[in-house]
Amino acid sequence: MIKINIEEKSKETIQIEHFKDTKIRATKTIEQLIQLPKYKKLKNYICDLSGNIDEAKLKKLLTGRKSDLIEIINTIGIIKLDKKDPFEALYTNFTNRVWSKTLLEILNIRVCPYCNRQYTFTLKSDGIRPQFDHFFPKSLFSYLSVSLYNLIPSCSICNSKKQDLDTYNSTNDFYYPYEDEFGLDVVFQTSTIDNDFLYWTGLSNNFDIKLVCKNKKHNCKVDNLKKHLKIELLYKQHKDYVRDIIRNAVIYNGSRIDELMAEFPDLFQSRNDVINTIFMNNYDQESWGNRPLSKLTHDIYKEFKIFTK
Repeated sequence: MIKINIEEKSKETIQIEHFKDTKIRATKTIEQLIQLPKYKKLKNYICDLSGNIDEAKLKKLLTGRKSDLIEIINTIGIIKLDKKDPFEALYTNFTNRVWSKTLLEILNIRVCPYCNRQYTFTLKSDGIRPQFDHFFPKSLFSYLSVSLYNLIPSCSICNSKKQDLDTYNSTNDFYYPYEDEFGLDVVFQTSTIDNDFLYWTGLSNNFDIKLVCKNKKHNCKVDNLKKHLKIELLYKQHKDYVRDIIRNAVIYNGSRIDELMAEFPDLFQSRNDVINTIFMNNYDQESWGNRPLSKLTHDIYKEFKIFTK
C-alpha cells in the first residue's frame, strides 16, 4: 500500500554490502545442492561451462531487482523448500547476522508497507525488528531465500497472511512495495448504512469503510490485498478512529485552520502542518510511511473536508 523509497546512493551501498555478506554462504549452499537432481535447473542457470558458479549470475540472484528475479524464476521454475533445507538454514543464518539488522536500519521502514497499520521499528541492540516477507515465497522458490529485493520488511500479521502465496502466478499479481505505489488511485472511502447520515458529524457508527480502486491497472493488486491480507476487513475495525477524523474535519473547518495558522505562526508553516497536528498523523503522501493509518487519515479527511469550506 505504501512504497518503500530508497535513495539511489543508499541502493548502491545496500546492494554492495548485501552481496558481500551473503556471497560466500550462498556459494557454499548452492555448491552443495547442485549435486542433487532436484537442483538441476539451478545448476544449469548458475554455473558456467566449466561447472563453476558464475559470479555475475550469483550477484543477480542475490541483489537483482524484481524483473531479474522473474527472469530467474522463468529459467529455474519451482524448487520447493524441504524440511531442514540448506536454503532455510541460509536464510536463518542471514536473519541472525549483523548485516540483516543493519539492512533494516538503513531501509528504516517505520510502518508496514503492505497494510500501513503496524509500526515496524528496528532497534538493533534490543532485537526488535520487523519480519521479512519473501515476496516470491521461499517455500516455492527456495533459491530466492536471501535475495535482497525478495525480502520485504513487514508486520507479523501481513507476513503470516501472505506467507506461501504464489506471487509469480499472474492471477496473484500482488503489491510490490519496492516499486508499486497506489497514491490517490486507491483510496479508503465511507458509505452510509441504512441511510443514516448522522455519521457525517462523527456521531454514529452506522457506516462502512471500503478500499476503492479508481484506476483499473491496480484492480488485481487491490483485490489480492483484500483477499489474502484481509486489508479491507481489518480497516473496518477502525471505525472509532474514522469517527474522530470526521468529527475533527467538522470542528476544524477552513476558517478555524486559518485562525490557528495566524495565532501560531512560529508553529505552523502551512495548512498541512495544522492538519498533521489536529490528527496526530501525516497528511502528505511522502510521509505516509512514518505513522500507522496515515493513508486512511488522508483519504477520510479528504472525503470530508468539503465541510471545512
